[in-house]
Amino acid sequence: MDTSRFEQFSSLMTGAAKSIAKLKAAQMEAFSLSGAHTSCLCRLYEAGSLTQGELTRAVQMDRSQVSRVLRDLAQKGYVSADAQAGYKRRYTLTPAGEQTAARVEAIILDINRFVSDAIPDADIEVFYKTLTTITQNLQLAVEKYGRETLE
Repeated sequence: MDTSRFEQFSSLMTGAAKSIAKLKAAQMEAFSLSGAHTSCLCRLYEAGSLTQGELTRAVQMDRSQVSRVLRDLAQKGYVSADAQAGYKRRYTLTPAGEQTAARVEAIILDINRFVSDAIPDADIEVFYKTLTTITQNLQLAVEKYGRETLE
């Protein structure tokens, strides 16, 4: 029973991730942004400014991918960096970046309303709390079991 529940959970999460990726690709095409660009842009919009390390942790991507995304966003005129050297450099959105991020956030909010509008707020709150716990426990499981082979 526990095995089938885990397989069901894995399948549902994979399906959700694929749907989210397809939605991001379709909706962000007009902005010439990928899903990774969108994630970084939205996190910067929420935070105001972040270092590359802070952004890496916030979006849970590897540092090299975040570095490429920041470079791309800077080339598009959406992001600027302060004069700090190295990893302490803070990245912020330019006015064009803020405008684009606000439009992206509106699209995300519209999609969010579409997929969760019929679900009571209390259920949504329990869902996110539960999903957070499952995600944290999976990360602990990776630390505990990820390096060893189970027999």
